[in-house]
Amino acid sequence: MFIKKNKSTEGDILKMINKMSLILCVAIFTGCATKDLPASKPFKTTIIHINDHHSHIDGEKMSLKINNKAVDVYIGGFARVISKIKELQSNSVNPVTLHAGDALQGTMYYTIFKGELDAKLMNLITWDAFELGNHEFDDGDEELHKFLKSLDTSILASNIKANQKSPLYNDLKPYKIITKDNQKIAIIGIDVAYKTKYSSRPSKNVEFFDEIQSVNKHIQELKAEGINKFIVLSHFGFENDIKLASQIEGVDVIIGGDSHTLMGDFDMVGLKSTTNDYPKIVKSKDNKKVCIAQAWQYSYLVGSLDVEFDKYGDVTKCSGEPILLVDSNTQNRNLLDTVKSNSQLQLVDEDKKALEIIKGYKSKLDKKQKEIVGFNKEYIGHNRIPLDKSDGVCSLKYGSEIAPLIAKSFYMKSKKASFAIQNAGGVRSGLKSGNITIEDVYKLLPFSNTLIEFNMSGKEVKELLEDAFSSTFDKSSSGAFVYGYGIRYDVDSKQSKGNRVSNIEVLNKTIDKFEPMDFDKKYIVVTNSYIADGKDGYEKFAAIKDKTDTYYDYAMSFVDLIKSRPNIVPVKQAYRPIKSFK
Repeated sequence: MFIKKNKSTEGDILKMINKMSLILCVAIFTGCATKDLPASKPFKTTIIHINDHHSHIDGEKMSLKINNKAVDVYIGGFARVISKIKELQSNSVNPVTLHAGDALQGTMYYTIFKGELDAKLMNLITWDAFELGNHEFDDGDEELHKFLKSLDTSILASNIKANQKSPLYNDLKPYKIITKDNQKIAIIGIDVAYKTKYSSRPSKNVEFFDEIQSVNKHIQELKAEGINKFIVLSHFGFENDIKLASQIEGVDVIIGGDSHTLMGDFDMVGLKSTTNDYPKIVKSKDNKKVCIAQAWQYSYLVGSLDVEFDKYGDVTKCSGEPILLVDSNTQNRNLLDTVKSNSQLQLVDEDKKALEIIKGYKSKLDKKQKEIVGFNKEYIGHNRIPLDKSDGVCSLKYGSEIAPLIAKSFYMKSKKASFAIQNAGGVRSGLKSGNITIEDVYKLLPFSNTLIEFNMSGKEVKELLEDAFSSTFDKSSSGAFVYGYGIRYDVDSKQSKGNRVSNIEVLNKTIDKFEPMDFDKKYIVVTNSYIADGKDGYEKFAAIKDKTDTYYDYAMSFVDLIKSRPNIVPVKQAYRPIKSFK
């Protein structure tokens, strides 16, 4: 082709060359070069992981069932987690050690010390990455920042962005690239967006993005840099992880959290798993193998996942064990025999350095429980059932004075509850007059309960109340009697089941006025985890699938209410749950 050379033509040629260069660059970095990534060599790794330990520091007594006989044994505890992880790290090929989020919230250790003890214990382990969980945000950006800056590891969350007004601005990274045996592995973090934003307490300076789109974006970017091995460190839930795997090309392994999923076969000790598979193997969008693993909850388990990659970075094999950490001092012969024949049950010694740290905090905790948190001018009584003289120091026409107050603390602690429910038996006494300590509150509310939020229709709430009152009056369970806050109703004990509760009203927060319950409307109900499991006649709760464990300690919710006012007084009659009783 002949081109007459002039100024205009030279400019056109330069523009054409630039345009072609741009097109070539785009092609290279958005697909053409990533279709066939450079081969490296086959690679093996062991991924060691935990999730959702929720400040469960001490080993906890658990009743296992072996050959239909109950065996009580101490399980887990962070000192055992540390021992097992260190052992696995020293005995594994190319170990990668990960925490999939929700380190915080759930025990007195967090309530009193926030994340201080969790961070000190976590720092006894060399982690490759920690993914933010939704409950890390429960006390806001500033408290989370204090925790994160004390951790000796990378903090991941690819779908969270904090602006410069948040103390979290420089704390979070979308991914981390690690090198093992001269091979690069990308670890991409995600947190469950909706639940974190609306059920926890991030500030308005923290923005959340779609989980799947965020992972896909970063995989494509990192593929363009020649990386061909991808681990998603996910606080997104087991079912969501399966969905994520099927919608993305390039993901190899998902190490998950949030749903507290027990994987693997533990029938030999009477534990029911969500799935007997460990890992769960599914197919990605490009029909490649994806391995999904999770390690249950509360420092009970450590996951050990062996993964093999071919020279192109595709997974060829993955297998492993979720290891239940059993107290090494156990003497039960049946349990010891079961441990010997099942490698996913292991006797584990507690890490001595961890025990020393924990011992110091236990001592501080004992002193903290003597702390005065409020003042009560007059005794606040507790009758389980209205007019029941046998339960409490006086006969109360509308029943317990303290139970509605406790329900009010749940209502105030929950960010979105329409009303709160508390069973009479969950409150052990009235509240004495005078100074109130944390120890006093834990005598009043002595159980290991957290607050659970349910999404229920008005019709389901009516059925719930009727079930509970049936347990009270048909089965003589006084502990089932229903109290609440933000809800009120008439009770006729002489009627038959299904007809005892009438004129149910729900508090409209906006106008501070009670309105008739709409049986077709959905309400958020907050309650304690004991009756949330369907105990004490509250079977309807157990049937509701749409629920969220807030991990707020129910007793500390009451402590927070006490601290918020100079004197504690009973709920005003107009806001109490029992409008009339006969």
